[in-house]
Amino acid sequence: KNQKYIDYFLQTISYIRVKRRNQTFFIHASPSDTFFHIKSEISKAINCCTSSDNDDDDISPRKMRLYLPPSSKSKKNGKIGQGDGDDDDDNGDASSPRGPIPDSAMLSDHDVKNDDVLYVTFVKNLGGDVPEDGDEDAWEKIEVDT
Repeated sequence: KNQKYIDYFLQTISYIRVKRRNQTFFIHASPSDTFFHIKSEISKAINCCTSSDNDDDDISPRKMRLYLPPSSKSKKNGKIGQGDGDDDDDNGDASSPRGPIPDSAMLSDHDVKNDDVLYVTFVKNLGGDVPEDGDEDAWEKIEVDT
């Protein structure tokens, strides 16, 4: 009976790592959490440490995108990123992260487990409005130091 409880506890309580550039956020999460909830936790972590009294300087979850890692990781110069830097279309090769993940999706929908890694990007103009769908140039590229 105790083992069932322990197994259940281990399945429902977990941490995920969310990476951006040289930052890693450790987020306490459960399988039923939505990706918007994860973005909200990142927002809280970032915004709690700023000294600004202006709410316009806060990084809203709506100005973030989350991505799952690629199926086979590609490392170039110690970094994981999108594309190969030659400005041509890479057409989603196996080394490109999948995403962005819809806010309403749950971690369990994408089989995110304890200690898994996600990537976060921000809108390039944090002071501006949330970009329209399809405006990919308004968002940072994924770039993570490894």
